[in-house]
Amino acid sequence: MKKYFQNIAIGALSLIKGLVVTFKNIFCPKITLQYPSERQSMAERFRGLVDLRVNKCIVCSQCVRICPTACLSLSAKLTEEKKKALESFKYNMELCCFCGLCEQVCPVSAVYLNKIYEVASFNRQDLYIDLLNPEKYVKFVNPAVK
Repeated sequence: MKKYFQNIAIGALSLIKGLVVTFKNIFCPKITLQYPSERQSMAERFRGLVDLRVNKCIVCSQCVRICPTACLSLSAKLTEEKKKALESFKYNMELCCFCGLCEQVCPVSAVYLNKIYEVASFNRQDLYIDLLNPEKYVKFVNPAVK
C-alpha cells in the first residue's frame, strides 16, 4: 500500500515539474519560422553560391586557377583597345565545395559568395550557371512549387 501512494506522489511531482517548465516557456518569444514564407537570414560569414560583379572583373583568371574542384571556367577576348573582356564565365554548382578561395584570391573583389542557401533543383542543367546572366539565381531565390 505504501508503494502505491509513493507512485502517486512521484507522478504528481513529475506533473508539477512539467507544468512549471511549460508555464516558463509559454511567455517566451516564438523562435519558430514558418519556413516557406519566412526565411532565416544567414550569418555574415556564410558561404553561399559563387557570384560575380561583372563591372569589376579584370579577367585575371586567378579564381579559375585556385579553384580546387575546377568548378569555374572563363573565356576572354581582346577588345579594340587591346584590353581583355569577359566572353563567358561559367560556374558548375555540382562541383563547388564552397571553400571561398575564389573570393579570397580576387584582387578587385569581383568574385564573391552570396547568401543563397536553397539550391535544390529537379533539373541537372539548372546547376550550370552563367555568371554573366543578370537573372542567374532567380529560380533559387524565388522557387516555384511543381
